[in-house]
Order: sequence, then structure tokens, then C-alpha cells
Amino acid sequence: MAKSTKAGSYGHHKSANGSHNGSRRVFDDVLALAETLARGRKDYGADKLHSLASSTREFAASMTDLPNLRVQVASAAESLEGLAEYVTHTDIEQMIGDAKTFARRHPLATLTITVAAGMAAGRFMRRQPAKAGSGRRTGSRRSTASSGRKRVAQSRHGINGKVHANA
Repeated sequence: MAKSTKAGSYGHHKSANGSHNGSRRVFDDVLALAETLARGRKDYGADKLHSLASSTREFAASMTDLPNLRVQVASAAESLEGLAEYVTHTDIEQMIGDAKTFARRHPLATLTITVAAGMAAGRFMRRQPAKAGSGRRTGSRRSTASSGRKRVAQSRHGINGKVHANA
């Protein structure tokens, strides 16, 4: 009987390692897919970063009334230019390695950046217009009418769920 308990625990231990390896493989596959997509957009992104850096530099030059803030904005423009150069001259594999190193060294910053990116993506997705003629409109009309009937029925009930006398 003791052998079957050990075999069960070993089996559980093996499956835990197997699921860990499986999740690691999925993570590696996701990274490989991201790398493939990023290669196609790398030059485009670097061009946009250069454009943003030059716009920021022009904005800094126009800030004659606030010299301290102008210095900070000019510094931000230089940082953006450096980031654009990094993107232009660095392989995707190296960027992913650098991102992994950053995530290990700064987990709280990584979490913050991830949450902010998720919120931005969520807002972007909500702003997308619904496709015309997708069939969602008719369903939403029905659900609006149905929810209106539910509200009327709920208003007839008191707090404890009993029907009022005037209903």
C-alpha cells in the first residue's frame, strides 16, 4: 500500500513538471510569434520613434517661457532618439533578451507597464466602431426591450421580493 502512495506522488510530481514544461513551450512559442510579427514592423516603429523624437525636439525649442521644462522635454527627445537607434540597430532576439533581463530586475515596473498596456489596448478595442449589418444591432434591440420588461417587473417587487398591492 505504501508503494501505491509513492507511485501516486511521483506521478503527480511528474505531471507538475510536465505542465511546467508545457507552459514554458507555449511561452516560447508566443515569443517566437511575437518575434516574427515584430520583425515586419521594426523599421516602421523605428521611423515613428524618429518622427516622435523630432516632434518632441521641436516642441522643446518652442518652450521659451519655461526653460526648466524645455530642458526636460529636450532630454526626453534625446531618449526617444536613442530608443529609435536601439530599435534600428538591434536584433529582435537581443531586444527580447534585454526585455527579459529588465523584467527580472524590475518586476514591479514590468507589472505596471503591462497593466498600462492592457488598459490602453482595452480602450483602443472599445473605440473600434461596430461593423454595419453584423446582426448585433437586432440582438441589442431585443435585449434592450427585454431588460426594460425586467426593470418594470423588478420595480413591482419590494425589497424582500414580494409583489406590492398596487401591482
